[in-house]
Amino acid sequence: MLSGNPDTFAIWCDAVDPWSTPDFANGCFGYFMGGGLIWSGRSTLGVDLSMLSRLHCMKNSVEDADLFHRSQQDAYRELCARAFPSMDSDAADSDFNHLVSAESLSDDGNYVFLIEYAGLAKLIYGFQENSSEIGEVILAR
Repeated sequence: MLSGNPDTFAIWCDAVDPWSTPDFANGCFGYFMGGGLIWSGRSTLGVDLSMLSRLHCMKNSVEDADLFHRSQQDAYRELCARAFPSMDSDAADSDFNHLVSAESLSDDGNYVFLIEYAGLAKLIYGFQENSSEIGEVILAR
């Protein structure tokens, strides 16, 4: 099943019955971002969908004018530093408020963040802390 527009943003989710058991839903899961596919061969639908439903940004606004107006590289670096602080940082906790990566995507190093501002929502995505290959998609909120 594909939900959304793969040229901007869509979620791909397909159960594969032979990979699943009555207690464990498995299958394919990924995001289409700006026409490209971000996916993990290790996705488990039950875990990914359950984790997504519990994310802060699924129930709360993540409006941040400062981050929204930064370059995609600068915003991505800042969001990675908040979510995955280095061991020698002064951060007391990880800040996952903007993170919208399914668990299997994050486990593979594919990070997707959501920033809202006024009537817009910006998805910024990349691979781990590598700020050289970052993309963004802006959608109506």
